Amino acid sequence: NGRILLSRFSLCSCSKFPPRKYYYVDKKMSWNDAQQYCREKYTDLATFENMDDISRLNSTFSYDWKKKYKGLSKKKSPSSGVWIGLYREPWTWSDNSNCLFRNWRSRKPNNADFNDFCVCEYSQHQWTDDDCALKKPFFCNYWLILQNSSHK
Repeated sequence: NGRILLSRFSLCSCSKFPPRKYYYVDKKMSWNDAQQYCREKYTDLATFENMDDISRLNSTFSYDWKKKYKGLSKKKSPSSGVWIGLYREPWTWSDNSNCLFRNWRSRKPNNADFNDFCVCEYSQHQWTDDDCALKKPFFCNYWLILQNSSHK
């Protein structure tokens, strides 16, 4: 019985089973509007538990936003990144999971504008804090919650 309890405990993390599926939404919205959109169409803004989650983005998305802006000057490129589900209150995931994984860019977060409370990801899969009111494309995630009728 101790093994079963330990096994059940190890499953109690921020991960979802089956693994999350990620969707890139090529609509520019504020972080709050993106969160609402994801909750209506999918499950929530993207949550990442580890680098394996992030690596799945490459196989699930066609990164049109990387191709579209490749070769443009920095002023025209999407330096603002893509919204993910992390925000500051303290740093919390939109789905209220307790994931502690972070993948910050160098010297981030820094709250440079004193109102950078939401997080976006860049093409190198590194994160920075930014103003939640800015309009950016975003990542949503979806997971199917399976219910086992024989489980009581």
